[in-house]
Amino acid sequence: MPSFLPLIIVVIILAFLSLILLARSGKRTPFFDFVGKALAEGFSFMETSRLREAAKVAGTKDLGLIFRSARDLDRVIAAIGGVDGAKSREIARLLEKLYELRKRLEFEQPRYLMGIRSSRHLGQGQRLRVLLPGIGVFHSTLIDNNPRYMVLSWPLGIKLPKGFVWKGKKVSVYFWRRDDAGYVFDSYVLDDLRIRDVPVIHVAHSESLLRTQKRKSIRTRTTIPAYLYLLKRIEGAFEKPELQPGLRSRLVDLSEDGFALLIGGKAREGILVKAQFALGARQIVMSGTVKSVDFDRTANQSTIHVEAVSPSPRMRNALRSYVYGNNAGNDESRIEAES
Repeated sequence: MPSFLPLIIVVIILAFLSLILLARSGKRTPFFDFVGKALAEGFSFMETSRLREAAKVAGTKDLGLIFRSARDLDRVIAAIGGVDGAKSREIARLLEKLYELRKRLEFEQPRYLMGIRSSRHLGQGQRLRVLLPGIGVFHSTLIDNNPRYMVLSWPLGIKLPKGFVWKGKKVSVYFWRRDDAGYVFDSYVLDDLRIRDVPVIHVAHSESLLRTQKRKSIRTRTTIPAYLYLLKRIEGAFEKPELQPGLRSRLVDLSEDGFALLIGGKAREGILVKAQFALGARQIVMSGTVKSVDFDRTANQSTIHVEAVSPSPRMRNALRSYVYGNNAGNDESRIEAES
């Protein structure tokens, strides 16, 4: 019998709510709309009660805004106590649900839904990957974008045969557009030349951009000092803090499922790494695989982009709390989206 007690309580509460609604001749109040929406979103009655109390503390007059407004939801998350207040599993689970809702509200914003179809919309400084069929992938940067063609920095990658010329070659261009998604298009090189003694290539525009994967999590840019460690395997201690200092680095962006670090020297793709850094008073440990590397020859520095192992619930809530602005999203300008 005791095992059925929670179900019986839920049934009684539902019956009680139904009677009240009938007594009001079908006229729904904002409170009951809030309760109905919270239940539909997967929150329990206890969690709904916590949300209502947190909304009062946050000064939210319209309870329904919690499910429509990212700003109001941020205030409610802060009122619940954020990560520092997550002393129980119940609060941690509630925060998990709230951050999932917060992520969905973020991705419903127009800047994440609209894409581009023409290479003419690319901005200066856009990083590109140029695939030369049968040879390999090269890294380049968009220097100038004029109505006739794109001016790209000289593609860097594997060593090309002696006497090789880019002019006339068919290429595929890949790039990731900030606040949007990944794209690919086919084109060809109009010319390779030097401008003020700097080697560049001119690439024809394309009006047929293919939008590939979209971002799946929200990220933020940072300048946080971090230690980097090389791993032989991911399994086991991927969140266990290291006692000795590692390679000094700087965290340049962060999300719940990945990060980027700026390090000295040249790195390579495919290696396993662990990053250790602090978010306020909380020590964060993330591990994963280096998926791509941007190498700056002039500065002799690499930015490594790491796909992280799925973090534990408490670690994920700590990351989300920081990404969304710690307390009520006071630093919304730094939020972006990540694949």
